[in-house]
Amino acid sequence: MKEMILLFRGAVTLDDKTFADLKASPDVFKRGLMFVLVLGLFVGVVLGLVGTFQGLLTNPATEMAAIRAQIAQFIPAGQSQEFLASFDMGFRIAQRIMTEAKTPLPYPFQVFFQQLGHAVSYPFGWFGSILLYGVVIQFFAKLLGGRGTIAQMLGITSLSVAPLALQILSFVPCLGVVLGFIAGVWSIIVYIKATASAQELTIGKAIAAIALPIIIVFVLVLIVIVLLIVLSSRSR
Repeated sequence: MKEMILLFRGAVTLDDKTFADLKASPDVFKRGLMFVLVLGLFVGVVLGLVGTFQGLLTNPATEMAAIRAQIAQFIPAGQSQEFLASFDMGFRIAQRIMTEAKTPLPYPFQVFFQQLGHAVSYPFGWFGSILLYGVVIQFFAKLLGGRGTIAQMLGITSLSVAPLALQILSFVPCLGVVLGFIAGVWSIIVYIKATASAQELTIGKAIAAIALPIIIVFVLVLIVIVLLIVLSSRSR
């Protein structure tokens, strides 16, 4: 656990020694994977507990009433009652389904296992993204003179999930959105630093290696859209 904390601190502070030591490690890929798993489970468990408590405290009738009130805000005052009257039957049916539907497990257990599934999926979702994108970046980094192996690339860029620990506060209104944005930008910065360290590239080249596949995909999508527009106009 001490190693995970040191890696976390080094990642978020962009510490050169942390990245260099991890690259020099013979089990760089394993250490990176473990970092993602530990941090992902931590974030997932915290959010899972919050989600469980929120789910247990949620009253289906109150939730349906809140939805009805939100709809009423977008309807002219003089027509709201008449308009909503046509939806009351649907609201009552939906509320009855939510409160009386028969399920294999009691509601509290449903909430618990649902949140448990979300918690476990966090680290695997993170590492899946790192793996998929890392393989692509490895190719472009090599074209730009990169010297890192795929194991080093994946292991070191795993540190980019460190700022995502801020997601444990995502349930806080307003603050969660701001912190989510900060975590995303911070994570990108760490990823750039990790790519530069893994491939022994300058920051500029690391940014280029990361941006090139995005630019290529964007251009290809744009070309396809233009072709579809041209073909559609000709068919008329």
